[in-house]
Amino acid sequence: MTLHQAPIDALNQRIRIRRLTIVLIILVPTMLVASFFGFNLYLKPLFRKCPRDCQNLDMVGQVILDGDYRSHNLSNATFASAVAKDAVFQNANLYFTNFTNANLMGSDFSGASLSGALMAHADLRYADFRRASLEGARLHGADLRFADLRGARMASTDLSQAMLHGSQIDGDTVLNEHWSRIWRVVNEELRGEDFSGVSFAEANLRGVDFGDANLERASFREADLRGVDFGDANLTMTDFRMSQIDAGTLLPPRALQVWRIHNAIQDGWDLPAADLAHTMLAEAVLTGANLQQSNLAFSRLEYANLRDADLTGANLSHANLTEADMDRVNLMNADLSATNLHGAELGHANMRGAMVNEATILPLRWHRVWEIQNEGGAGQDFSGLFLAWADLRASNLRGADFTDGDLRYSNLAGADLRNARFINTNLSHADLSGAQLEGADFTGANLTGVKSGDSTLE
Repeated sequence: MTLHQAPIDALNQRIRIRRLTIVLIILVPTMLVASFFGFNLYLKPLFRKCPRDCQNLDMVGQVILDGDYRSHNLSNATFASAVAKDAVFQNANLYFTNFTNANLMGSDFSGASLSGALMAHADLRYADFRRASLEGARLHGADLRFADLRGARMASTDLSQAMLHGSQIDGDTVLNEHWSRIWRVVNEELRGEDFSGVSFAEANLRGVDFGDANLERASFREADLRGVDFGDANLTMTDFRMSQIDAGTLLPPRALQVWRIHNAIQDGWDLPAADLAHTMLAEAVLTGANLQQSNLAFSRLEYANLRDADLTGANLSHANLTEADMDRVNLMNADLSATNLHGAELGHANMRGAMVNEATILPLRWHRVWEIQNEGGAGQDFSGLFLAWADLRASNLRGADFTDGDLRYSNLAGADLRNARFINTNLSHADLSGAQLEGADFTGANLTGVKSGDSTLE
């Protein structure tokens, strides 16, 4: 090697290193970019989207970006609580797919089969359901605001509590009569509408202004009425059972009281002289309520719980109390003209001074009790009658015949029972304290647990 060769070799070595460095600077980023796009285009779909047959896929709670499931079979898959905004499910098979509580805002379900899909409380704002089949799908509490439902088949879809505000439908949308009406109510002006007898049960009606609509006998059972304006509407006999209101709900005072009775259940309501005529109080819990002098004429109280309530002097004319629980109720001087008490339980009820007429429907057993309380029963034949749990305190029953009758748990305290016949009568646990018993015949009577100060009955 010559003296000049060494510097030349060193120079060539440096040139090769520089060339290699340049190649690496260009090649490495290029390979990284190529790898990135190759992964996203070819490998990522296998890991993130699944192949076209994705039955039973588990995506619970996943955050899905750019989800594209168009034409995929996702039957019985679960996306519960997943975040899949703007995902594409176009023409997909979503049979019984679980989207409960999922965020699917802006997603495309056009043409998809969602039969039996579970979408309760899902965020479906601005979602596209054009021409989708939602038969049997459960969208309870789902947010469908501004969703596109044109051409969707939803005849058997559960839309209870779903928000339909701002959503779009057209002549090809298949909705049953109930939900079609709800859609119209939340999306169109309602002033002057006649909705008498119409059901709005389980509907989400937040913010609706009913104006001066006629809502007589309408049902809002289990409806969401937050922010609803009922200010000028006719609310005669309107049903508010299990409905939800808030500070923004405008209800007239009487309707608000009816709502409270149904939904703020408590014992011992203090409602003296309340005006509750023509109101729907079926199944209301009014145990121990003070309803003295209240007006309940024409009201509906079927199956209501009025145990221990005080209805002294109340107006119950033409009221419906079918199957009501009225044990120990005080009906003294109440107006029961044309009142329907069919099947009502009136154990130990006080009906003294209560007004009944030919139109009053009162079971024979309690009609007899009313007669005894108001007219006495001296010398009358009550043999074989079932008068258990009757309030007959201080009644004149001198010489009455109760042979083979049933007076168990009846209250006969202070009654005049002189010379009365109780042969083979069931008097178990009856209260005879203070009763006049001279000459009474208790031959064969069941006196188990009888309360009495008379030594002959001990």
